[in-house]
Parts: sequence; C-alpha cells; structure tokens
Amino acid sequence: MEMLVDWNAHIEQWSHAAVRLQRIRAYREQGQGNGEVVGEQFDSQPEFESGSEPTLDAHIGCFFVLTRGEVRIRIADEVYHCRSPYILHGGEGTGLNFDALDHHEMWDGYLVFYSAVPASSEERKSLALSYGFSPYALLPIQEKCEAMERLWAGGEPLDKLQGQSYFLPFVHEILRQRTQRLTHTERSRYNIVAEVIQYIQVHYSEPITVEKLAGRYDCSTSYLSRLFRNQMRLGPIEYLIHVRVQRARKLLLKSNAKVQDIASQVGYADVYYFSRLFKKYTGRSPLQFRTEHRKTTHARVQNNPLHGLESSIVSTSVHSHNENESYYQWSQEGDTSMFQFPRPAFGAMMVLCTSLILSACQASTTPGGTNAQEPTSSTATTVVSDSTAAETRTYTHLKGQSEIPVHPQRVVSFFHLGELMALGVKPVGTTTYILDNPHISDKTGITDVGVPPDAEKILALEPDLIVTTAAFAEAVEGGYDALKQIAPTIVVEQNNDPVKDVEMFGDILGKQEEAEQWKANFTAKIAEYKEKIKPYVEANETFSILNVRPDALFVYGDTNMGGNILYKYLGLKPAAKVDSDVIHGDTWEISSEVIPEYIGDRLFLAVNKGAEDKLKDVQKLIDASPAGKSGHVYSIDFDEFLPSDAIAVEKQLDIITDILTGKAQ
Repeated sequence: MEMLVDWNAHIEQWSHAAVRLQRIRAYREQGQGNGEVVGEQFDSQPEFESGSEPTLDAHIGCFFVLTRGEVRIRIADEVYHCRSPYILHGGEGTGLNFDALDHHEMWDGYLVFYSAVPASSEERKSLALSYGFSPYALLPIQEKCEAMERLWAGGEPLDKLQGQSYFLPFVHEILRQRTQRLTHTERSRYNIVAEVIQYIQVHYSEPITVEKLAGRYDCSTSYLSRLFRNQMRLGPIEYLIHVRVQRARKLLLKSNAKVQDIASQVGYADVYYFSRLFKKYTGRSPLQFRTEHRKTTHARVQNNPLHGLESSIVSTSVHSHNENESYYQWSQEGDTSMFQFPRPAFGAMMVLCTSLILSACQASTTPGGTNAQEPTSSTATTVVSDSTAAETRTYTHLKGQSEIPVHPQRVVSFFHLGELMALGVKPVGTTTYILDNPHISDKTGITDVGVPPDAEKILALEPDLIVTTAAFAEAVEGGYDALKQIAPTIVVEQNNDPVKDVEMFGDILGKQEEAEQWKANFTAKIAEYKEKIKPYVEANETFSILNVRPDALFVYGDTNMGGNILYKYLGLKPAAKVDSDVIHGDTWEISSEVIPEYIGDRLFLAVNKGAEDKLKDVQKLIDASPAGKSGHVYSIDFDEFLPSDAIAVEKQLDIITDILTGKAQ
C-alpha cells in the first residue's frame, strides 16, 4: 500500500533539486512472446550514454506511464495491478518487473529515467518515494512522453536539449493530477471537454475534424458534440473557428504579414475561404479589419502595461516560433508583441501589471506628491487603506482554496449568468453564447468577453471575482493561472440543477437570503403548476423527450431539454425505457429503429435547424408511437430548452404547463 505522503513537501523537493532527463524508452505492442519486457526485471539505474552519466551524488528515479492495456508491475516490494491509464514512480535502487496480466492483450507505455541532485538527505528520501495512480487526463502526459521520446531518439544534441525542456512540465502534470482531488462527475464528464479545448488551442493550425477529436478521446462524434455544446454552448468545430479567428485578429493587428500567410498560419490553405469566414465572424474582411482597428489598437496598446513588458522581455526577431511553449512573435516598427502567452509567463505579466498600476495609483494620490491631483467624479482613483479594505473570506472550490470578497461587486461569470440574475446580481461580463440566452431580456451593462474568453477584455472590466467552470477555465489563454492573476477566481461545478446552483451562488455572493427566497418561490410555483396540470394528465401517462439532429437522435433524461421540468419538478412519469436507461443521465443517443421503445404516451420533440431530412426519416415511427397516434406530440424550441439555469427553468416551466393545459398557441 502507498504510504501517507506530504505532497506539498514532495513537490517542494522537486522544485529545489537539480533535475535532468537521462533516458526515455517507448514500449509498444508488448505482450506474450515479447521476452524483452514481460517477466523481465529492470533496475532503476540504467546504463547511460557516454558523457551523460549523472553525478555520484545524484538520485536516480523513473516514471512508468501505461497508455494502453493492463500489466502487473513489482516496484519497491509493492505489486501494482495497472490498467491504463496509469502512472508509476520508482525511487532510487528499486527494480521494475513487468508481467502482462492478460498475455493475449497488448500494452503500451513509456519508461522515463531521470537524475536529480537533492540539496539534502531529506530531499533524497522524499524523491525516492514510490507511488502509483490513475490520472484523470492522460493526454497531456502522453503528449509530453511522445515529444521526449521523439526528440531523444533523434540523437542530435539540439534535439536532446529540447527533449530536456519537456521533462519538468511532464513531472508538473503528473504531480498536479496526483494531488488535485476532483469529483467523479468532474472526471467523467467535464475533463473530456477541457482536454479537447487544450488540444484545439495547441493544434488549431492543423487539420481538425470532429471525427479526429472523437477518435482521440475514444467516444462517438455525436456524444462529443453534445457534451461540448452542453459545456460551452457551441460545438467543437465552431469553437475551433473562434480560436482561429481570434488568432487571425491578433496577427492582423500586430504584424504586417500578408493575409494569405495569416490564413495559412491559423489553419486555412484557401485564403478566399478564410476571408469569407473571417468576415462572417467579424463583419469585416481581413484587410478592412486591419485598416479600421489598427489605429485604435495601437493607441490602446501604448497605454497597456502589457505592451511595455512584452517589449522589454522578448527579443525583436521578425518571426520566431517556440514549439514547446507554442507562442508566436512578430516585429512591427520596432515593437514586439506576444500573441499566445505561455501560462506561467502570462500570469507573471498580470502580477507585474497589477503592481505597476497600484504603484502608479499610489504615487498619484499621495498627499504632497509632485504629481498629486484633485480627484474628479470621472477620473478619481481611490487607494483603500488596510483598515478599510474589502472584507474577504476563504472559499473552497475545484482548484483548491481562494480568498474572495465577502460581497463581490464586479463579477465575471463565464457560464452561470441565469443564477446571478435570479439573485439580483448583474455580472459585468460573460461569454458569447451564455449571453445569447433567449430567456434573459435585460443584458445592458454585461460585456461579451468572447469565446474563448479574452483575458484582456476581462482585465479591462476590473472584476473583483471571476467564476468559471472547468471547461471555460481551460479555454482562456493562459488558463486558470492567468485568470487568478486578474482577480480572485473560483472553478465551480456545472450542476445543471438550478436549485443547487442558486444555493451555491447564494453562498459565493453573500446572497444566502435571496437564494432561500428564490428557492421558496420556485417551490411554490412548482406546487401551483402541479395542480394546474392535474385535470389534463392521466395518472399513468408516460412522457418522453426526443431531440432530432441532422446526424443523430437523442432521448433526454432529467437534467435539461425540459427533462428536469417534466420528471423532477412536475413529477410526471417517464416512458419505461427512458426510466431504465436515461432518467438519471443527460441524454441517450439512439438509433432510428428503437425510437418506438423510448416514446411514451406524450412526446416533447425538439428538431434542430438543418435536421428536416432526419425528421422525415423517422416521422413514420413517431406517428406510429402512442404519442403520435393520440396526437400528443409537442414541438419545443431547442435553443429555448437548452439552458438549464434558474431563469430559463422558470420560463420552460411556463411553456410546458401551457402546452399540457392547452393554453399554448
């Protein structure tokens, strides 16, 4: 059994030790008959190439990354039964013994040897720790292994030097996942979306299809598209287009590159197609956009603290690309701008910018200072003393603990707009598709921070609190680390349950009384509407929700698309097959031939745009169902029923009740 570990202390030792990658080996298609690995022991002190031997006082350790199959490994007198994905760490002097659990199944993996020079005997002991665990996101670890193995196999000194640069990020990702505690829901549902977002942000210039993404994450295209849309309110390819257009905008404004070169840079070989797409999303052709926006952008950049920082820390080469950190630099009239910040660098810049701004504010308001000015109503800057500083408290969330304002005043929320509005709090910013919620009418004063969310737009809003889901946190350039440098940032669950979400935000915003009042009103409304529909619904009648899309059919459970209204709140009975297969899940993809099994006495039907042909294919099956025969098939608008926030569910409750009581037009 793995011993109890002080992981913070262990990570601290890694940050102190001088660490070096020594060797990496890939094992592919391992199994019965491959005597090189199966049942053979490896010592964790391998033979090193001449000139790369570690120093005598170095600790030698290894990581084993199982990417496919099952294998039994003995390490440090402990036996680990590993099913991919799995990570093992072996300390100094421990042997590794591999034995396939099923000799008919192949397994793949990587064995990574490293040396570390600890500062003390205590550090050596900590680094010698042996442990194993299943990572919740294999892809970031596997990609670093692939890069290290490819570069190491090349044998060239420059390749090996670059291979070294991947090792510490590899260790960081392993330790981050080992120490971060996520719920089962977070692992199983949201991290697929977060990983797809990460992949798109790195590989946006490459050919990407939904089929390729689905194959990479071992799921169907329809499942991935539905899950992605549920989290981000748009599909993966539409998100890819947004990322490409956003990158193109920056290149147009901050470089003199030709439109054709920029199109190629962001993944479009056809410059004419790129220009049409760019105009569709921005309202301007690429050249018009550059001409109209460059002047105002230049003025804004001159007053942006990031501008000076970029020029001072980045070389002025015309064009360079760093594969490891994935950023681009261009030179324009002596100015160098960084378009895609590496996450640590972006965070550091935010800290420095904040310090510069605060220093400037303090200098301008110091009594008797040479630059002191009388404040005016439009330009006054107030420096809050410690005694009057905003009160804060510690809030625990998916990324750990954060100090947040007790009563935040300027909130940016990427997803939960409806919950904030239900509590009487209008955020200063939210994302594009959340802002498109058809049930929220008063959107004045709410800034669209884009998709993916734009860190500079968020910074300009001067928020005192940022609330995000895990998927949206990954979508921001620089990720969670960049967001928390702008303002206190918390990562929350996406419950798809308005009652839970309102209670959660009541706690976050210091609006507990308002949350309780909303809950009481909503509960009373449900009770009232239950009585309203009683004369119109037989006790044993069953209900179903079917969504027809151009390439798929989905049956909904009790979370959204009206399922929470029908089954949870109104207490109506789902069709037997819905009850057994779907009821406690989001959706269930079905094939056309089994439609009759899932349709009950009444059917709520949502047909997406462009799905007319698909509807024709299944119309006869719907007509032959109990709901079809009795004329109890009700059309609902997909966009109106997609949100499941506190304001949306009240509107949806009205719509469904009107349908069932015959009041709907």
